[in-house]
Amino acid sequence: MIFLKRTSLIILLFSCFTIVKADEGMWTISNLNSTLVQKMKDSGLQLSPEKIYNEKLPSLKDAAMIFDNGCTAELVSANGLIFTNHHCGRDRVQQVSTDVHNYIRDGFWASSRNTEIPIKGLTVKFLIKTIEVTQQATDLLKTKSSRKVMSEIEKQYTDTINGYSASLDGYSTGQYFVAVYQIFNDVRLVGVPPESIGNFGGETDNFEWPRQSADFSVFRVYANKNNLPASYSPENKPYQPKIFLPISLSGVHENDFEMTIGFPWQTQRYINSYDLNEEQELKNRATVITKGKFIDVLKKEMDSDESIRLKYSNKNFSAGNSYKLALGTLKLVNLSPALANKQKNEQEFQAWVDANPERQKKYGNCLSILKKNYELQYNPKYAHAVITGALFADASLFGIRSRNIVELLTKGDTQLLDKAVENYRQWHTTFAKSYDLATDKKIARSMIILVKKEVKKEYLPDFYSIIETRYQGNVDKYVDDLYANSIYSTTTGIDKFLKEPTLSIKEDPLYIFGVSIYDKLIELRKLTVDQGAEIRKTSHLYEEGIREKEAGILKYPEANFTMRLTYGKVGGASPRDGLTYKSQTTLKGVIEKEDSTTYEFLVSPRLKDLYAKKDYGRYGEKGQLYTCFLTNTDITGGNSGSPVMNGKGELTGLAFDGNWESLAGSIIYEPEKNRSINVDIRYVLFVIDKFAGSKYIMNELTINK
Repeated sequence: MIFLKRTSLIILLFSCFTIVKADEGMWTISNLNSTLVQKMKDSGLQLSPEKIYNEKLPSLKDAAMIFDNGCTAELVSANGLIFTNHHCGRDRVQQVSTDVHNYIRDGFWASSRNTEIPIKGLTVKFLIKTIEVTQQATDLLKTKSSRKVMSEIEKQYTDTINGYSASLDGYSTGQYFVAVYQIFNDVRLVGVPPESIGNFGGETDNFEWPRQSADFSVFRVYANKNNLPASYSPENKPYQPKIFLPISLSGVHENDFEMTIGFPWQTQRYINSYDLNEEQELKNRATVITKGKFIDVLKKEMDSDESIRLKYSNKNFSAGNSYKLALGTLKLVNLSPALANKQKNEQEFQAWVDANPERQKKYGNCLSILKKNYELQYNPKYAHAVITGALFADASLFGIRSRNIVELLTKGDTQLLDKAVENYRQWHTTFAKSYDLATDKKIARSMIILVKKEVKKEYLPDFYSIIETRYQGNVDKYVDDLYANSIYSTTTGIDKFLKEPTLSIKEDPLYIFGVSIYDKLIELRKLTVDQGAEIRKTSHLYEEGIREKEAGILKYPEANFTMRLTYGKVGGASPRDGLTYKSQTTLKGVIEKEDSTTYEFLVSPRLKDLYAKKDYGRYGEKGQLYTCFLTNTDITGGNSGSPVMNGKGELTGLAFDGNWESLAGSIIYEPEKNRSINVDIRYVLFVIDKFAGSKYIMNELTINK
C-alpha cells in the first residue's frame, strides 16, 4: 500500500493540452492521452491503446506485475513463468541458499516442477483495474485522517475470495485513484544465473556504462485449481494468465522504438526549491556518509571470508546501491539547472501572485512560510537521518524488536506475549542466516564513532552518556562489553530468553543500546512535528496555486509506485565532455573486464569457452552476442525488471539500471544524458539455453524471429 502523496503541480492525462517532450515522462497507463498515443505511433508503436490497457480484455497491463513489493516482473509463458532482474530476486535466492547450495554464487536451474523452489513470503501483484475516487476522498479528508480515509476506501474494493487488494493513491494532480490488485503468494524459483553472470561487474559497474550483466532471474506463479491466489500447496497449479509476452529475436538497433511498463517509485520533479535543498543537503548527504562507512567496513570482511560474503550479499548490494544513488544525485543535481529552475519558477509564481490582490491574499506568504519551516527542522531531521542510516541496523534490532515483549511482560498479558515471543523467534531464525557477530561488532564500532562526529550532542542517543561516564569515551571497550555481556550474542542466550522471558532483559546492554536509539529517533521526530504540519499545509496551498497558474499544460504525474508507461528510442549518449556512449555492448566486454582477483569480475570457464568458439546459436548477430543496450526511456527505482518491448509488444529486454548521469532522474530528466540500461533478451536466452542448457525453461517460451 502506498501512502497518500503530497499534491502538486500537474494536470493529468484526460484532455488534450500542451504536451512535454515525447521521451520524457512516466505516463499513467490507464488513461493514455490521444496526443501522446499519436506521438508514440509516429515513433514506432504498432498497437492500439486498448492493446496496452484494457480492464475487460487481455492487454499488456496484464503481463506486468509488482514483484516482491519493490520491482517489476513480466509473464513470459502460458504457465505462469515470469522474468525479473537478478538483483530483484537476489535476497530471495539468498534466503534459500546455504554454504552447500550457494545459489548466489553458483546459480540454480530447475529441471521440473518438483525441483522448483518455493519462496516463503514472496508475492506478485497484478493490476486489475483503476478507479478515480477524487470526490469521495476529498470529502472524507475534510473530517478524517488520511490513514482512516485510506482504510475506509480500500476496504470497499477488497475481495479476499479473489485475492483482490486495494491501494488508494494520491496523485500530484490533487486527484485520488484506487488501484485494485490481485495478489499471488505461491511463487517459486525456477532459474537464476550465477552472480558472475547475473551480477557481472558488481558494485564497481553499478550505474555505469558500458555494462555486460545478464541481470535476470526466473520464477513461476502458482494458483489453486480455480486459477485464484492461494497459499503454498503441492496441489497448486501453474497460474494460467490472460496474456503473456512473446519474445523477439530480431534484436535492437539504433533508433528502434522501445517502451517499458512498470511500477516506478516516487519521483520528486515538482518539489519546491526548499524541499530539493533538504533532499540534497540532508537526506542524500546522510546516506552517502552512513552507507559509505558501512560499505568500507563490510568489504574487508566479505573479501576475506566466503561465508560472510554469502550472509551479507544482499545487505552489501542494498547499501552500495543506496550509496551510489545518493552520491550521484548529490553531484548531478548540483551540476544540473534543477535548483536554479525551481527558484526561477518560484520567482515567477510570486510575481503572478503579486499581480492580483485576491491571489496575493490567498498565496502571498506560501514561499516565505516554507523557507522558514524547512530551516527550523533541518538540524533534528539531519540527526534523525544520520542515526537511522548508521545505527538503526542489526545491532539495535535485538533490543528494538524485544520492546513489545517487555511491554507485554509489564502488562502481564500472557496470551499476546506468547504470540510476540513466537514472532520474535521467527524473525530471528531468518535474521540469523544473514548475520555474523564479529562483523556486526566492527560495523557497530565504526557507526558509533561516525554518529558522534556528525550529530550535535543534544541529539545523540542516551547510550553515548554511558560511553562517556562508564568507559571514559573508549568506544572499543564499550562495544566489546556490549556484545560480551548480552544474551543476544548467542543463539543459546536468545533461546533461553524466549523460553522464559523476564523483565531482567531491560538490563541487557544490547537491549539498552537498541531502545536508546529507538527512543531518540521518536524524540527527534516529535521535534519537527509542528514544522512538518506547517509545511504540509502550506505546500498544499502552494501547489493549488501552481495548478491554477499552469492550467492547460499537460504534464505527467509524479511517480508513486503505480503502473506507468514510458517510451523512447535505442541510442547512445554524450553525457560529459569527451565521453561518448555507444548504444550496445557485447560478450567481448565480459572477457575484456575479467579479473580473477575479485568476485565482481570473475568469468565462468564455460562462458569463456562459448565465447572462444563463438557458439552463440540463434542469439548472435553478425558474429557478436549483444549483452546490454541503452534507451532514453524515462525510468527510476521500481522499474527494475520491467519489460522492454518493441512496437509490437514483443519482449526485447529487461530494464535494470540507469547510467551515472541519470542518477538525478528522480528529480530532473535531462534528455541528452538520461539513459536506461537494459539487458538484451537474446543474452538472457543465450544464458538459459546455451550456458545452462535449460530446455525446461526454453520449451515454454514463445519466440518470434
